[in-house]
Amino acid sequence: MKFDAALTQEADTTARNHLLQHFARGDQQEDLCFALWRPSTGQERQTALVDEIILPLEGERLLHGNASFQPDFIARSIAHARSKGAGLAFMHSHPGHGWQGMSKPDVEAERDILAYPAQATGHPLLGLTTGSDGTWSARLWNRANSGMSRTWCEKTRIIGADRFNIHFNDELLPPPRRRDTLRRTYDTWGLETQNMLSRLKIGIVGLGSVGSVVAEITARVGVRQITLIDPDQIEEHNLDRLLNAAPSDLGRPKVELAAEAIQRHSTADHVTITALNNSIGETLAYESALDCDVIFSCVDRPLARDVLNYIATAHLIPVIDGGISIELDQRRQRFFSSHWRAHMVTPYNQCLRCSGQYSSSTVVTELDGSLDDPSYVRDLPPEAVTGNQNVFPFAVSIASMQFNLLLRYLLSYEWWPPISRFEHQFITGETSTADTRCQPHCSFQGRRALGNSERPFYLQPPTPEPPTPPHTSRVTSLLTFVDKIWKKVSR
Repeated sequence: MKFDAALTQEADTTARNHLLQHFARGDQQEDLCFALWRPSTGQERQTALVDEIILPLEGERLLHGNASFQPDFIARSIAHARSKGAGLAFMHSHPGHGWQGMSKPDVEAERDILAYPAQATGHPLLGLTTGSDGTWSARLWNRANSGMSRTWCEKTRIIGADRFNIHFNDELLPPPRRRDTLRRTYDTWGLETQNMLSRLKIGIVGLGSVGSVVAEITARVGVRQITLIDPDQIEEHNLDRLLNAAPSDLGRPKVELAAEAIQRHSTADHVTITALNNSIGETLAYESALDCDVIFSCVDRPLARDVLNYIATAHLIPVIDGGISIELDQRRQRFFSSHWRAHMVTPYNQCLRCSGQYSSSTVVTELDGSLDDPSYVRDLPPEAVTGNQNVFPFAVSIASMQFNLLLRYLLSYEWWPPISRFEHQFITGETSTADTRCQPHCSFQGRRALGNSERPFYLQPPTPEPPTPPHTSRVTSLLTFVDKIWKKVSR
């Protein structure tokens, strides 16, 4: 199992403002605080989701160049974590830039003092360090036969309303070597951006007319880890708009064709593809999507969009959805108009349900099979019918719009205006932008960063986790200190 950490924008801002306050004044003084985290468990990765910071009260920590905590601060933080059903995270600052390692006092504080009492939350201790430049490094402390074992995270992700910051552990996830096949790409957005983009794990849900083009773009820009999810096979009516499909491919899974094309066309030094011929509503595909850093939604079914809403909000994985509406002149039986859009979904942007991409009632009708019943669909009003009209030129435009929205999310400067939606009107030729929010009392806003505790009810039960290794004896010199904390927490 691999590990990551992800912070909401508020958690990142609150923690950095506290931890770096002394550096901002020109003092080389470190600081500390605690936070709550919740697990998001995929097939191959667990992410620690951080959304609430616990700042010290008067007298709860000492500043002396380094910083140290008092037992009351630990006890209060653990008690609060237990009351919320969350794990404990310890956060502190270091002078210096980039991913921070750990000094001997850092290790002693986390491994020997904090990791054992943090087990009272039912979760491992999460340690986080921010350098003076705001870069976060992260690790988890788990029980092992010889005591507490440290596992470094591959990266930390900060999910905001209009920017996606990612900090990589270069030892576990090294940047690729510069390749001549990407020379023009490097010339366009530079080495730093390419190193970030190539190390993202990108998911594509739906490999039809739009998803197949998104897959091609992803391969051409050198992304090294790609997950493809689609339950369908190639049919004859797909051939006019499915990239790379030929008559000889009829009956093949769409993900198989896309994976084959990515392998042929990838500009990465090494590409790893997970291709699942499953619905995102199935547990295997759902949990595989939780391994991704960002997901492209190229689906037209309400249930799939509902699942992706959960993933974007509860698991802090940005989802970029694309859709198209085509109007026909029924009297003349010819094309009349169309418009298409790409929409960024995070806890800060409008969810897919509030944006009108689906409704809860259509999810129910899909679950009971009504959307596959021709007689039921015929009786629906036109605006309630899930359309699948599209042509290749439109599909290319939507896919490009979606990927460009990702680039904007990764590359935007602070002074750029916030945009979460692009929309193009074919008749007028105009592309409009918007920065949208959910409607009041949207239930998805209450699911932010809750991770595993928020799953769509129609998914199969999660795979049971392996039993926790037996608890080993504690270091004798720490028994008194830890027992004092435990008694405070257990009151």
